[in-house]
Amino acid sequence: MSVLYVKSAYEGPSATFRDAEAEGVVTIVDQFDLAAEHLASHDGLITGNQLDQNAMLGLKAALAAFLDRGGRWFFNGHMLRPLVDGMAQYRPIAEPKRPDFDLSAVNAHPIFDGTDLKKLETNKGVAGFYGRGCNPPPDGAVIVNGLGPDAVPVDWVWARPEGGRIFSHAGNDLATMGREWDLPATLAARIIAWADGGDCIDPATATRPGNGFRKRLGDAEDYPGFRSTPEREKRLVLPSSGCYYQIRSLEGPRYGDLFDVITSPEALGETLQPDDTLWVPCRTPAQRMIAQRPVIDRHLAAGGTVVALGESLSHLWLPNVAFTRTPTNWWWWLEPGADLGVTIADPAHPLMAGMSDRDVTWHLHGFFEPPEGAEVLARDGEGHAIFYIDAVSTPGRMIISSLDPMFHHGSHFMPATTRFLDRFIPNLKGFLDA
Repeated sequence: MSVLYVKSAYEGPSATFRDAEAEGVVTIVDQFDLAAEHLASHDGLITGNQLDQNAMLGLKAALAAFLDRGGRWFFNGHMLRPLVDGMAQYRPIAEPKRPDFDLSAVNAHPIFDGTDLKKLETNKGVAGFYGRGCNPPPDGAVIVNGLGPDAVPVDWVWARPEGGRIFSHAGNDLATMGREWDLPATLAARIIAWADGGDCIDPATATRPGNGFRKRLGDAEDYPGFRSTPEREKRLVLPSSGCYYQIRSLEGPRYGDLFDVITSPEALGETLQPDDTLWVPCRTPAQRMIAQRPVIDRHLAAGGTVVALGESLSHLWLPNVAFTRTPTNWWWWLEPGADLGVTIADPAHPLMAGMSDRDVTWHLHGFFEPPEGAEVLARDGEGHAIFYIDAVSTPGRMIISSLDPMFHHGSHFMPATTRFLDRFIPNLKGFLDA
């Protein structure tokens, strides 16, 4: 057998996957090179949580054929597009409390053999990274691990009646969990082994806890896909990379109606108009925007506005952006006298209207050195800029931040990020229309 690893993120995959490729066990293919022929020539498939579900939807028939002939798919993330018949849309735990993130085994699986689940449950003492809900298991699926007292099935494996198996992990990539305990390499190797035909649970002898967990789930949401409102003169254009967190943030009911155009990065050249504002959502895989650098440069040269939020590596595809990445401390609030030190530098600026320091405080990924003449809107505890406006480097305007609210809102994780977006989106629209 052979395993296909779909590389959707800019960075990675880890050394375990690269070593497996060198050994001939794994084939690593870039998301945009993925074709039906790849699925037809491999027996295992591994995808990460930055999977472009829009692009994958175009391969739905090939994916079904892959599974029908006995293929195995290890899926990380939230299923928001109907990629496989029989799988339902991701549902979060409604109004979760800390006990709802307790992780426990329901059925033993070789991927977790000998692993203390407490080492996966938290990350530096913070719960929620492993998962905050589930891709609801289809009929016949076997629950592997559950969250909270109702064992919400964050992990399950399904032997499809038509053939093939799917392992669903509804959280951050499983092969990145347990870093404090040096577990990622072990988990990655076991995921590869499972996708390559390794041992699995026998559905006939598995424990079946029932569907009581469903009462803990939030409602499903409507994600209508790409949209365009060409009648507006000053449009807010957002390229979606099809990652689950961008689908929810851009298309979901909370903000979807506030955006004029939702398209793909590759369609920007034929979509973007001079009066448009291009807003690149946080955690957009950087290679998608690097390829659009000529389009972005033309837009700025024509006086256009670009908004770039965090973890999209904007310094690789925007001009004159000096960024320093720093280690992320997401457990700071557990420490005595906790204060991340983030402050709004210009509370009177229209973009910051109605915000307090707590609305820009969750964690940090790095800082910028803005050019002379730029307006700094927020700073970290050491006074470095983390949010600024640059109207001096180009004829256009760049609004740049290292904050990543759309990733967390789209992941149902960290309420401060939703508070930020609740204020920033209308503030931005008012600022652009002024």
